[in-house]
Amino acid sequence: MYVKRLLVFFLMLPIVFLLAWTLYTEHELKSEKTVVVRMTGFDPQDLLSGHYLHLRPVWGDTDCSQFSGNICPTELFAATYRYYLPEFDAKKLDNQLMSENLKVDMLFVVRGQAKPLVKDLIINGKPWKEWIKQS
Repeated sequence: MYVKRLLVFFLMLPIVFLLAWTLYTEHELKSEKTVVVRMTGFDPQDLLSGHYLHLRPVWGDTDCSQFSGNICPTELFAATYRYYLPEFDAKKLDNQLMSENLKVDMLFVVRGQAKPLVKDLIINGKPWKEWIKQS
């Protein structure tokens, strides 16, 4: 009986750890400062990796007053980002981006001097899921 309880404890330990880590990360993403960075560039699909947008920051069109000292911390951000989308949505967005002049922004969570985390993709001022539904 003791061995079974010990086995259950050790089997549950990774699940509890993963749950705690997920809740902590979710709380961190909600409580940290978010910034919006204007993006450009588009690559709708890759045969090996799936469907994604290949975007790079446009610092000239980004509001740097969001950052401390009113200076964009370009060294913290990557040169390019991939934002993965479901296949159908990527094709629809590809058609829209080719035919229209859309404003594409990326919402990031900034945590001090750590690399910013991508939170969402914004198209013409709306989250991409909401924009896809309306277009």
